[in-house]
Amino acid sequence: MKHGTCPKCNTTNVYFKEYALDKVTLDGKGVKYVNYVCTDCGYFETYITDEDALGKIPVRAEKLGDWKKSTITT
Repeated sequence: MKHGTCPKCNTTNVYFKEYALDKVTLDGKGVKYVNYVCTDCGYFETYITDEDALGKIPVRAEKLGDWKKSTITT
């Protein structure tokens, strides 16, 4: 999506907007993010762009267990 192509239907009708649909928070504070949407199939992705907030997620995962690390399964 970040490169303008939908990974689901391969169209180039992808649009993005910062802070578009909802507020993203971490530790009760707003976090910068970008939403991407394909206007053909509706596929939607959100990326946190706040590097400080991203660095806190592994720490929270270890301390609180509220985030889980995704694993590759086949």
